[in-house]
Amino acid sequence: MKAELGKQYIESPPFDLSGSLGDSLPTTPIIFVLTPGSDPISNLMTLAKAKGMQDRLKSISLGQGQGPEAAALIDEG
Repeated sequence: MKAELGKQYIESPPFDLSGSLGDSLPTTPIIFVLTPGSDPISNLMTLAKAKGMQDRLKSISLGQGQGPEAAALIDEG
């Protein structure tokens, strides 16, 4: 199928977090929808450090009982 359609239709391009940051605003945040095996946190931490924002970055893995903590981080933001 790759030979027929071409690589661009078969393989996903690498995610450009810096480019996505340029497209975002405080009112249009970046939301990560993850698939099994994906983990963008190291890329996010690297970008935050490059922008001098590592102390302001807050992250949470949602799971059982994390709703109130997530809501508090949203309120803080």
